[in-house]
Amino acid sequence: MLHLEVSGVIPLACQRCLAAIPFDLDVDCQLELVPAGVELSQDELEDDTRDFLPVERELDVVEVVEDEILLALPVAPRHEKCGLPGAADAGERINPFAQLSALKGKPN
Repeated sequence: MLHLEVSGVIPLACQRCLAAIPFDLDVDCQLELVPAGVELSQDELEDDTRDFLPVERELDVVEVVEDEILLALPVAPRHEKCGLPGAADAGERINPFAQLSALKGKPN
């Protein structure tokens, strides 16, 4: 078994306004090391309380820590109350098809 704990604050870019957003990282997982190529039963694979890590020869701990951190990050980080850039001062929305309605019914 491998018990992994990682915590800290990672600055991410908000996907709406592109400003920095601090993300509180808190990874606490227990990985069960199994030899590579070992067949696991369907019940073991479906058990959400267990995480398996296949190991061939030597375990690259840095790679395991990096993978667990990447799995903990949000797919699209954003502020809770964040609008699109320029949306606040956009003013009245213009319908691009408004001019077409004026042409409706006119002969060519």
